[in-house]
Amino acid sequence: MAVPLIGVNGTLGVMTLYQTERDAFSADHVRVLQAISSKVSLAMENAMKYRQAETRATTDYLTELPNARSLFLRLDSELARCKRTNEPLTILVCDLDGFKDVNDRFGHLVGNKVLHAVGTALRESCREYDYVARMGGDEFVLVLPASDGECMKRRIGELRDIGARAGCSVCGLESMSMSIGEAFFPADGTDAEQLLAEADRRMYRAKRAARARSTSGRPSTEAPVFLVSR
Repeated sequence: MAVPLIGVNGTLGVMTLYQTERDAFSADHVRVLQAISSKVSLAMENAMKYRQAETRATTDYLTELPNARSLFLRLDSELARCKRTNEPLTILVCDLDGFKDVNDRFGHLVGNKVLHAVGTALRESCREYDYVARMGGDEFVLVLPASDGECMKRRIGELRDIGARAGCSVCGLESMSMSIGEAFFPADGTDAEQLLAEADRRMYRAKRAARARSTSGRPSTEAPVFLVSR
């Protein structure tokens, strides 16, 4: 015996009862099931609305990555774990270079597609236990457990190419790249604010260095500057 569960915006699901005996359900059973189906529908709809509100509060709608609120919660949790286990932790702040040109030339809808492509590429490039979030605008943050300065040079070089590939794949613009700044726990700080501030400072320093290379006519393929703490 099956009864649809009807919500305000349509059918939410179906409530089904099973019985092995033939003709086991009577008209009274049907009336009871119909009587409680509205209450079950209301409870389900409220639960779904709560889940959607919870998701919107912690997820960036554009890239489907965790947002800044989720980032701080996760980073605090990771730092607490690293303090207990004495494990290293790396924070990367990534900012797109040339993104304003995309918005100016192609419009914000195309710019949104570029941000989504970059977010997807960053997530796919990470390990299962790494964490990628959109901080806001065209800035992304990666939380990389069990990683230190020795393994970051190659990794940052790989990540820098993601911005260029995303811009080219979405709109054919080859002038995009990505500036990245890094911070290491515990050398650069012991809390989220300290580490993010240091990584952000190094990201802007890398951005200025890339801009200087571009204006001086030096090849953009020159190896990036890595500001690794000693």
